[in-house]
Amino acid sequence: MPFQTFINQYLPVAVAGDFASANPRASVVTGDSAFVTGANGATVGQFAWADSNGLVSNTGTGVPTGFIHREQQAFLTTFLQESSMLVPTGLPITLMGEGDFWVKTNTNATVGQKVFANLSDGTVSTAAAGATIAAASVTGSISGTTLNVTVVGSGALAVGQMITGNGIAADTYITALGTGTGGIGTYTVSISQTVASETITGVASVETHWWVQSAGAVGNLIKMSSWGH
Repeated sequence: MPFQTFINQYLPVAVAGDFASANPRASVVTGDSAFVTGANGATVGQFAWADSNGLVSNTGTGVPTGFIHREQQAFLTTFLQESSMLVPTGLPITLMGEGDFWVKTNTNATVGQKVFANLSDGTVSTAAAGATIAAASVTGSISGTTLNVTVVGSGALAVGQMITGNGIAADTYITALGTGTGGIGTYTVSISQTVASETITGVASVETHWWVQSAGAVGNLIKMSSWGH
């Protein structure tokens, strides 16, 4: 490890992924085999998705399979690395489905909001129940599984985002880049359909069953709970 470069005047209240109470908690039951980290590993303190083979990653579609709590399972794999929250590829991992946990928020959080999981990296945002956390607003059309974007109003599209709009099939996701890399161009979507040119929203995060239990500003640790609010 390198030489120490700073000293915390006060101990932190927690680390992302820590249990936030002694209340009941429950892990997600797997199928025929244990959950194992996928090709890119998985980051502690964030939401994760498991595929049909039980491979876990911090990206996915739909509601996440569970939350990765901290049990000192991450590894230091880089020379002189001081800390890590990454569980490397191929290691067993537990996903939590219920409980109270500390998480780092990407948005200003207030008590009573719902917790949303980012579809691209599993990080946490908060908003009112039923809200849409948009990553991009574009004008485009869909023919088959090809989304053709002609105008970008704001933000950027990315693989893993869900797209919504008039006539767009529910649970339609961007699965691959075509000529577009976030803006004008083509993208592959998960459901074949025909949609005339219209305003399309790229949704960044999906609502989970977790609730905000303590307030915090962007980048701070907050408590989330699956037991209501």
